[in-house]
Amino acid sequence: MLRRLRRSNLFSFFQLGSALTPLCVAGLAAVEGCGRRDRPPQPAQVQQLEPERGRLSKISEGPNSVRLDGLEPIRGFAAGRDCTFMHCLELVLKGLGRPVEYEELMGVSGMAFRTQVRIDRWDVGNPDPLVGESCVEPLFAAIGWQYDVQVVRRDQMSQAAALRGEIVKSLDKGTPVLAANIIRPEDWGIIVGYRADQQWLCRSYNGGAQERDRLANGWPTAVVLLGNRQAPRARQETIAAAIRRAIDLFNRRQVGKHALGARAFEIWSQNLRSAGDRSYIHPNAWTYVCLIDARQAAARYLRDAAEEFGAKGEHLSKAAAHYEREVEALQKGYRYVPSERDYPDSMPPPEMRDRQIDVILQALGYEELAIGELEKAL
Repeated sequence: MLRRLRRSNLFSFFQLGSALTPLCVAGLAAVEGCGRRDRPPQPAQVQQLEPERGRLSKISEGPNSVRLDGLEPIRGFAAGRDCTFMHCLELVLKGLGRPVEYEELMGVSGMAFRTQVRIDRWDVGNPDPLVGESCVEPLFAAIGWQYDVQVVRRDQMSQAAALRGEIVKSLDKGTPVLAANIIRPEDWGIIVGYRADQQWLCRSYNGGAQERDRLANGWPTAVVLLGNRQAPRARQETIAAAIRRAIDLFNRRQVGKHALGARAFEIWSQNLRSAGDRSYIHPNAWTYVCLIDARQAAARYLRDAAEEFGAKGEHLSKAAAHYEREVEALQKGYRYVPSERDYPDSMPPPEMRDRQIDVILQALGYEELAIGELEKAL
């Protein structure tokens, strides 16, 4: 049955290789346990808005063939846009005429501040915004857009056909579709067209599709369809909500099978101490890299927000400084994070895990200082 959830430079890690890609939807209940290695609040009443000038144009390339032209290229990994969902959304929104910068999306959603670790096993989906503590509801509520998350398996024939029809409908009205796993290994990408042979034209972080449209080689494990535009929330309101969310994400201990905030750092450290085989290497490294990217976005978001937050804006600047120190510590400690390329057939030495634990706990200390400043801002 079709599952529908209706809801209204950086640090370089090329040593990790293309294997370090986030699992996009593994934490969703509908797809619990799917393979990983290869890789809201109700909306306000829809309002009449001033026309927004998009930059996308619909091109017909033959019978039953459409392509949306004008989307900017994906920047790719190690370019300050390592949350693949958020960067794909950033590009789509810009193409549709309502640009929202990456750090703003990360901040208002909570992704800039969220740390989560799966408790029962190593999981490369830890940093995905749809997994565990979902960040999509506050995100779309803040930017003012209705949306629809759909998850359907390819072997569910009638539901798959219905999903394909909805994707075609979105493209026909000039709106690209966010999709996971369309170019393997699994990651978020953008469907920008379709052909008469029912193949998708798309681009993704993987497969060299950053600057040109390619044929999909995977069935989407999840899609996000954008619906009606709404008036975005007031800037002061979104900043205050983002601060409250950051504090909550740090103090809350668990959601489902994921540890959050301070407890996530502790569970992560415990799991490193007890790692017994190489299965930890890939998800550990990807979680670490995405933590760096998230806190860089947090610092940028808070520094921008501080200028608009009045007398207590100084606390946002101080919090940003703590996150910047955390990023610096994590970058220096990256040499203690093993990659599968360096250890293709053997376990990293335990001393290496011990040093990484020290860095993680140091990062936790900076997090506590940053949250303390955010608490003073409210």
